[in-house]
Amino acid sequence: MFHNEGGGRFTDVSAAAGFAERMGKGLGVVATDINNDGRMDLFVTNDTVPNSLFVNRSGGRWEEIDLFAGVAFSAEGLARSSMGVDAADYDSDGWQDVAIGNIDHELASLYINNKNESFIDEAEPNGIAAATQLISCWGIKFLDYDNDGWPDLFLANGHPDDMLDGTGYGVHYRQPPLLFHNEGGSYRNVSAEAGPVFRKKLSARGLAVGDIDNDGGVDVLLSNNGMAPSLLRNESAPENHWIGVKLEGARCNRDAVGALVAWSAGGVLRRRLKTGGGGYLSSHDPRLVLGLGKAAKADWVEVKWPAPSNRIERFSDLPIDRYVAIVEGKGTPVD
Repeated sequence: MFHNEGGGRFTDVSAAAGFAERMGKGLGVVATDINNDGRMDLFVTNDTVPNSLFVNRSGGRWEEIDLFAGVAFSAEGLARSSMGVDAADYDSDGWQDVAIGNIDHELASLYINNKNESFIDEAEPNGIAAATQLISCWGIKFLDYDNDGWPDLFLANGHPDDMLDGTGYGVHYRQPPLLFHNEGGSYRNVSAEAGPVFRKKLSARGLAVGDIDNDGGVDVLLSNNGMAPSLLRNESAPENHWIGVKLEGARCNRDAVGALVAWSAGGVLRRRLKTGGGGYLSSHDPRLVLGLGKAAKADWVEVKWPAPSNRIERFSDLPIDRYVAIVEGKGTPVD
């Protein structure tokens, strides 16, 4: 952990923060707020050793709570080969949930937030566990691909052993990606109907998302081991409306990581936390695409800027179906 001192100078605070004592095989990390205290926590996925969840207790002090939180091991009490990780409020209850990609036969995880600094794995009732029985997931990402306001889930897959084929275990080195549609707080596997790329066998590793053509449809880039990369252009749901926002902090960090964005469209309230990191060996488009569904306008967009500001501002009359810059201090203050 390096603390930014300003002026291009950093100080190693790993020992003081409590990270130096934790030995792991970290492959993925996401910064998110798991307890709604306004401070960003860190979820780290580890390969073959327990995963780590560090909660930010302020003052440069972090507490590791992964055992209590129920995310260190599988339900059977075993450490898994965890790789990609991402966080979002997939059930729209105001609390951040976590998705993790694991190696085959260990099943991907979908941790729902219990609102008390603990989680429960809901991958099985959402069909994600069964779909990943023979799948090794590296990159995993929440994204609203059809702009209906609900975070969908994309998995980039491929086994690490390129000598695996022909061993008779039913697992292959190259594997197709998977796509799950959010049906109002639960998931449905739509891979079979999402396009020919979801029938293609890939040795996918990194997964990055971003709107490459600025049409509001979030696109996907896969880095494949020993193969050309795959660029997936999103052509779904062009009838749905959206607002793209580029957050710019003034008092808070410049990229506004940790900002909580809420918006209302057609009387429906949505929220999105701007997380940091996520995925595996990838960096994502920093802009947020706010899905409006069939609504022809947004009633309003509110931003709760992260510390040290913590101010809440409302932005009204934003144009739809285009990108706009939202700058801290330029909106209407909200008490």
